[in-house]
Amino acid sequence: MIVSEHLDQVFGRLVNRSWQRFNEELHTSQMDDLLVGAVITAAVAQGNTLIDLNSDSNHHYLRFQHRERKYRLMFQLTHLAGTVTAAKTLGQHAAVTMAYGEHVQDARTVWQALKSEVKSGFLDVGEPGVFTVDADLATGYVYVQVPLLLDLERPQDR
Repeated sequence: MIVSEHLDQVFGRLVNRSWQRFNEELHTSQMDDLLVGAVITAAVAQGNTLIDLNSDSNHHYLRFQHRERKYRLMFQLTHLAGTVTAAKTLGQHAAVTMAYGEHVQDARTVWQALKSEVKSGFLDVGEPGVFTVDADLATGYVYVQVPLLLDLERPQDR
C-alpha cells in the first residue's frame, strides 16, 4: 500500500510539472499574438484604422491610417524568443520597426531630394535607434522609420 501511495505522488508531480511546461510553451507561443494584438489595440485607440496586415513565418507587418488626419503608421513586429529556452534565458523580446508616414503632393521630388542628401552607404537600417526615410511613390507617402528592440515582459515576470 505504501508503494502505491508513493507512486501516486510521483505520478501527480509528473503531471503537475507537465502542466507547468505546457503552460510555459503556450505562453511563449502566444506572446507573438499578444504583441500584434497590443499594437492593434493601441493604434486603434489613438484614432487609427488598420488598413493592412500581413505575416510570414517570422514577421508581422501592420499598416494603419488615421481616420481624420490621414497620416499612416507602419509596424514590423518580430518576436525574438521563439522557444521556452530562449524566453527563459534571454526573456521575451521583440524587434519592432515603427514608421510614421505623411502624404505629400510630389513624393517623387521629395524622395529624390532626400536621396541626394543622404550619400552614405554605411548606414545599417537594422541598427536600433537609427532613423531612416523611405517613400512609397505609388501612394505618395514619405515615411520616417526607426527599429527598436523591446522587452515584452516586466523584469519581475521572469
